[in-house]
Amino acid sequence: MRKLQFDLASILVLALIVAGGIWMWGGRIGIETTEEQGYWLSVIAVCALVLALVASLDRIGRWWYAVHTLTKWLRQRRPDMRGTTQAMVSVVEDQPRKSPTALASLRAELRAMHGRRWRWQQPWVLLTGDAAAISALVPELPERGWIASADGVLLWSSGSEPGRPDTAWLKQLYRMRRRRPVDAIVVVTDGDAPINEATPSHRADLARIREVLRWSAPTLVLEVDTPSAAMVACPTVACGLPRHALPGEISATLEILRDRLSDRSVAQLPQDGLGRYSGKLSQRLDGRISALSEWLAKLAGGNGMRSSLLGVAFVPATGDAGDSVHNGGLWQYLTDAARRHPGRRTVWHPLTIAAGVTTAAVVLWTTAMLLSAVQNHHDLRTARQAVQALHAARTNPETRLQALDALQQHIQRYEHRLQNSAPLFTRFGMNRDAEALAALWKPYAAASHAVLVTPVVQDMEATLVDLAQLQVQGLTDETSRWALDGRDTLKAYLMLAHPERVEPDFLAEQLARHWSTEARIPPGRKQDLAERLARFYADHLRAHPDWRVTPRAELVAGARQTLLAVIGERNAVDTIYQTILEGAGRKYPDLTLAALAAGTDTRGLVRATGAVPGVFTRQGYEGYVEAAIEKATRSQDVAHDWVLTDGQAEAAPSSPQPSTSADALRDALAQRYFADYAEHWQQFMNGLQWEPATTLPGVVDQLKLLADARQSPVIALMKSLAYQGGAGARKDSLSDTLVAKAQGILGRKDEAPEAVRPDPAGPLGAAFGPVLRLAGQPSTGNTGGSELSLQRYLDRVTAVRLRLQQMTQSADANALARQMAQSLFQGKGSDLADTQAYARLMAASLGAEWAGMGETLFVRPVVQAEQSVLQPAQASLNEAWRRSIALPWQRAFAGRYPFAATANDASLPELARYIRPQSGLINTFLLAELAGVLALQGDQWVPVGSGTGLTFDPAFLKSINTLQRIGAHLLVQGEPRYQFELRPIPTPGLTDTRLTLDRQTLHYYNQRETWQAMSWPAANLQEPRTLLQWQTERAGTNKTLEIEGVWAWVRMLEHARVTPIDSATVQLTFHARPDTGDSSPGMAKPSPEPPDSAASLLPRAERVAAPATLVHPIHYQMRTAVGRGPLEALELRDLRLPERIFVDRAAVPAQSPAARPKPM
Repeated sequence: MRKLQFDLASILVLALIVAGGIWMWGGRIGIETTEEQGYWLSVIAVCALVLALVASLDRIGRWWYAVHTLTKWLRQRRPDMRGTTQAMVSVVEDQPRKSPTALASLRAELRAMHGRRWRWQQPWVLLTGDAAAISALVPELPERGWIASADGVLLWSSGSEPGRPDTAWLKQLYRMRRRRPVDAIVVVTDGDAPINEATPSHRADLARIREVLRWSAPTLVLEVDTPSAAMVACPTVACGLPRHALPGEISATLEILRDRLSDRSVAQLPQDGLGRYSGKLSQRLDGRISALSEWLAKLAGGNGMRSSLLGVAFVPATGDAGDSVHNGGLWQYLTDAARRHPGRRTVWHPLTIAAGVTTAAVVLWTTAMLLSAVQNHHDLRTARQAVQALHAARTNPETRLQALDALQQHIQRYEHRLQNSAPLFTRFGMNRDAEALAALWKPYAAASHAVLVTPVVQDMEATLVDLAQLQVQGLTDETSRWALDGRDTLKAYLMLAHPERVEPDFLAEQLARHWSTEARIPPGRKQDLAERLARFYADHLRAHPDWRVTPRAELVAGARQTLLAVIGERNAVDTIYQTILEGAGRKYPDLTLAALAAGTDTRGLVRATGAVPGVFTRQGYEGYVEAAIEKATRSQDVAHDWVLTDGQAEAAPSSPQPSTSADALRDALAQRYFADYAEHWQQFMNGLQWEPATTLPGVVDQLKLLADARQSPVIALMKSLAYQGGAGARKDSLSDTLVAKAQGILGRKDEAPEAVRPDPAGPLGAAFGPVLRLAGQPSTGNTGGSELSLQRYLDRVTAVRLRLQQMTQSADANALARQMAQSLFQGKGSDLADTQAYARLMAASLGAEWAGMGETLFVRPVVQAEQSVLQPAQASLNEAWRRSIALPWQRAFAGRYPFAATANDASLPELARYIRPQSGLINTFLLAELAGVLALQGDQWVPVGSGTGLTFDPAFLKSINTLQRIGAHLLVQGEPRYQFELRPIPTPGLTDTRLTLDRQTLHYYNQRETWQAMSWPAANLQEPRTLLQWQTERAGTNKTLEIEGVWAWVRMLEHARVTPIDSATVQLTFHARPDTGDSSPGMAKPSPEPPDSAASLLPRAERVAAPATLVHPIHYQMRTAVGRGPLEALELRDLRLPERIFVDRAAVPAQSPAARPKPM
């Protein structure tokens, strides 16, 4: 039992410690609110109860196991123990049990003897121990269980075992006399029985009595002699024992008693009856002192008996029931001893527990009150110091700001305590947070008005003065924006005057913006102080209306008049519209892709990164927006902005009256809303992305899920989109429908024209019309039987999927893939190409507003399927191009100009054989092998159809487009020739210029400029060359750029600086230098004399040549009939034809520098 009590006490203490830790320091571990603290305290209480229950079950299990083991052992040995004393243990005889009415009769008798004080008039003595000795001492006690005499009340009840107390009877006794169940306990033993190891110690009986009665009464050991040894009228012999006596002390005390008895018996010789009893008792003690001392020490040594064992008494048994109560004053001695040594409550007595708990609570509460007093005194002192510092810093602006900030922090701390409970050690009767907070508001109000509000009001009034004086005629955009910004200033100014209209976030921002101070503090610190002071003031202004300021009425009226003139009707409508959207808040959840495709799994098929705001959904419109627009229309909020009109129903006389009716306002708001509604949905749907599939089986799985009538996310998405597009649609009533059907059946035709009916698709019919028609909505007049429909598309996708699935399951899947790819490359008809064309037609039918959605949901799946088929066949097509076109091209033109910077010219007929339109080798290959993926649009080859999804080599496309453009212009007449015109431009210092081009000469000697037709290459190529000659005023004829060859004119154009004049004319500038390097400045080289001339034989000075550094720019204008003429041939320089058509999708190589034309 002691272990169980210790376990329960440990559990209780541990639970109290943890609960106290959470209560005091819960904020440090994240338990801040009162609800969280209550939750964790409840958890701790439940855990403590569970642990206590486990501990109790453990004790019950130990007792039950011990009893079960003993009973089993006795049952097994019962046949062997018959006729022995142990058989009495195994077979419990029926003992006379005292009925519960025994104590009831005692209550009745004591009440009759003593009245209402019957419980405490006499001491109650409980006898326990040897049943035979008790019967010999008080023969009538075992029958009744109690005896009431003038000396006291004797009690005895034997339990199931002889001599042991009955627990039920003891509990009844406890209920009968709770405060002091018994005044003394007497352990009765047989004085003639020897004391040895088998002698019961009665410690367990006393412990059970104390446990049940929860009372530790003084205990006396009483030895009873047999009647034969008793004498008549023998006095009681007793020996008191010292407290906490040891066996030696007890033995010494008994020896003293023995000696006294021996002396008394000798003194009374000749002995009478008393002398003989004393002598016999002294003689008996000689042999029992040692054993009796050990037994008494053992009895007093456990379970708290050291302090309650009073002594030992010796009495003879009377053997007569009539004299038992008056046996030598025995009971008088016991009752006197009980009065001298009162008992005490045990530890687990309810009064002891209550007293201990009360004492601990008083001590804890007193300590907590002291701590609370100290803490609250410290807080009040710091708050008082903050107020004193604020009063003392009136002359120093910087110190005053710091003091105001400190006072504000104190107020915030007290507010936090009142809102979220004060700290534990400040709440024990000494907390004055509310009074302290109320006392701090007054100095704060005065200081904040002087430091914060006054500078802000002055700055706001200065701004409003400028706003009131603003001329509203001819405002610029910048001035209008400044005036509209003044509305925020006016709004904040009015909030200071009307605290009930305060918006804390807005007012805090405006206060920080308009605040200024004389304190010399850094800008960063000033901004921080402004934000903190403004935020605190704005948050508390509504709760303190007495802080209001007095506005200047004329200033407010002037500012309102200016703002009303600037804002106008449109801004007022915008304000109402924004108010409606803000009023929706988060009432309706945003719609994501998963919500729109509810019931299907979009993973692996399509993904989206955004969501549609809940206010722009059909649920949001029908649940809130529609009613909000109607309410705004009825209330005419356009003319009732409280900032501009102060909430009055009528506007100022000079303010403009609303010019729009309620219907016009409703239409404007609805039109604005549905425009934003459609824009949000278009933005979301155009942002969808199709998940890529890298393998053909993956593509087949995607197409299967796409066309699945029950699990397709695309079908669910289109249904949701069609439903959302029906927001605001008009619903015909039942009567209208019946009338329309009746007219249709009867064939009635009214002569009057039919009234214009609203669009059944609603206000979103224009925006969502393509989607609704594609989905086959009845309201759009398309039931799915038109040429374009979602169901037709899904049927085609199913056919493509079955074809691809058959291909993947075939034994020769690669051959089938190559065959299908070849058909696609060559432009032959196939299910895949037809489905792709149908998908592009569907995407185009959606219009530009839904282009992204159409491309993602309809085109991309088919293009991806086509790519999965075409990509394996790209390598074979690359090899065919390389073998038939690229390698022969390299052999024909490698190392020849203009494809390489060499003196060898390329053959024009050979070049024409490759690039001739329609019949050239390159065009023939492209038309034969790539007709399905490339198309000639003008002079450009562009990917079409299946080619839009292929990864063409950028160098390949650039090369064939360059050759196509040059071939179309160079071979326009069948033979390679450019037709163009040249016109010379006068150059200062030059008198004569001559340009020779393939025996075509352009001679200019400063006459009128004219255009001269030229061609390259010329018809007669016997002398293909170019030559530029010129003559200056002071020098002879010079020449430059003398080049021979078919490509001579192109080589010459490399040296020209080309300046565009218009779309058909360019200016060519050649820098002419003398062709001799030994000419002297100012001297021209004379013509050599003939050999037979006489002058040739005369001596002369050395001839001076013309200066070599003299450069003359010679200008010509070139006009072409088509394109850029011969300048296009410059694009052939360093041109290399790529050896592949397609590249891997992973990486597209950058264009090589050799493939780019050089700058001219």
